[in-house]
Amino acid sequence: MTLPPELFAESISLKQLVFVGMTISFLVVAIPMAIRFKWMDQACMAGLMFMAINPIDVTFFSYTFYRGDIRGIEFGVTDWMLITLSVAMFIAPRWKKRRLHYRNPNELFMGLYLFLAVFSIFTAIIPQFAFFGVTKLLRAYLTFWVAYNFLRSEEDLRFILWCFVGLTFYSFIGVLMDKYVRGVYPPRGSFLHQNDLATFQNIINFTVFSVFLQDTRKPFEKRMLIYWMAIGAGVLTTMATLSRGGIATMVAGFMLITALTFLLRQESIKIKKKFTVLGVIFLLSLPVLAFVLPPVIDRFQNAPVESGESRKGANEASRDMGGDNFFGVGLNNYSFAINYMEYGENLSKLDRGIAHHIFWLHYAELGLIGLLLFVAMTARFKWLLLRFILKRKDGIERVFAIGILVSFIVLWLIGTLEWNFRTTQLSIVYFMLAGFATSLARLEKSRIRVEKNTRQKKLFWYAFMTGRRKAYGNHMLRYLPSAGRG
Repeated sequence: MTLPPELFAESISLKQLVFVGMTISFLVVAIPMAIRFKWMDQACMAGLMFMAINPIDVTFFSYTFYRGDIRGIEFGVTDWMLITLSVAMFIAPRWKKRRLHYRNPNELFMGLYLFLAVFSIFTAIIPQFAFFGVTKLLRAYLTFWVAYNFLRSEEDLRFILWCFVGLTFYSFIGVLMDKYVRGVYPPRGSFLHQNDLATFQNIINFTVFSVFLQDTRKPFEKRMLIYWMAIGAGVLTTMATLSRGGIATMVAGFMLITALTFLLRQESIKIKKKFTVLGVIFLLSLPVLAFVLPPVIDRFQNAPVESGESRKGANEASRDMGGDNFFGVGLNNYSFAINYMEYGENLSKLDRGIAHHIFWLHYAELGLIGLLLFVAMTARFKWLLLRFILKRKDGIERVFAIGILVSFIVLWLIGTLEWNFRTTQLSIVYFMLAGFATSLARLEKSRIRVEKNTRQKKLFWYAFMTGRRKAYGNHMLRYLPSAGRG
């Protein structure tokens, strides 16, 4: 099918050529530094997380007036970090002592989903639009691989947590800037829409809240006070967006995390401390709620009826697309089908973007097979997390897993109202979290092995220094080598 005149690809611009030059200059400097210095690992990962939600990029061969979820080949500072860290993992001497993992527990469904996405290039109405969608998926998969291999110790995991805390404060400052400086309300922060901001912030909120609620330190120590502030800033950020789905799922997520902390009965966490923390949170939230709730209630009561009708009409169009095309209309082709084919004849202009339902969107673009693969892939991540949580006992890995599991569950729920899983920012964030999630079991085994070896070393040297070596046995010598590669 030929494209209408208003849809045309832009040629390479001077701005894009300048950006290519900046990319080469950055990599020439950053890659040697990443190979030499260990601190560059964390610098690149922090930069990757920050730039994922605050993208600085260009779009090559862009179809500017196309309303799909991606309009060309996107490339930006996020990719600078990915390339730098990936090269360091392959070449840096410190990484040669570590085993890089190329297989993961969800490789089957991830592989099939990618295969179908590539296959859709050949079955799509407009192949180049499907190709653009595949390039975005490849970026997300590379992010997954980097995150999957990054976590090697508890120190790495806590570093990620502090990055989450930092991103929370960054988003909160963005909200204040939007409202009081830029005059934008509801605020969007670094996202294109306030619903995307609410979805992202909830992901961060759940992980920080899970760690905060189950941290073994006293409620008002220095680190805990930072958690207090981060949770408060995160909640205010979500509520300021006035996103009905975001606010409702935030409350549901906090309730689910709280229930899990009691059901799992972590021995190192006292029940009294949990009630103390929850009580203080409730008391502190009362004056804030008095200020924030009125516009939120107004949003719920006076939301335009057209919004619900718009979603319903777009979902019905998606059903027709998937029903008429066994493999769907093609990845990233929904917007074309709804605007230039018979599927959008009965819809207003407001409905002609992207279906506000991630499952119907997959059915429309990749058919029933694509929908089932998407459900299987995302469900597999949840199952891996749930199994890890139920099998393990106390530990930072388990607490982190609870936060990510609740985030993934909420993303499924919000997916029935929004398509934001397919936005570049949230796609990268999702697969980054998935990479962290699938590495937790390996990380825990490594930590336990290191702790065991450390105990045995101490026991051996104690026996050696006190002259009791024979009593403990020469077999203790086998614990003297390092724990090995993680």
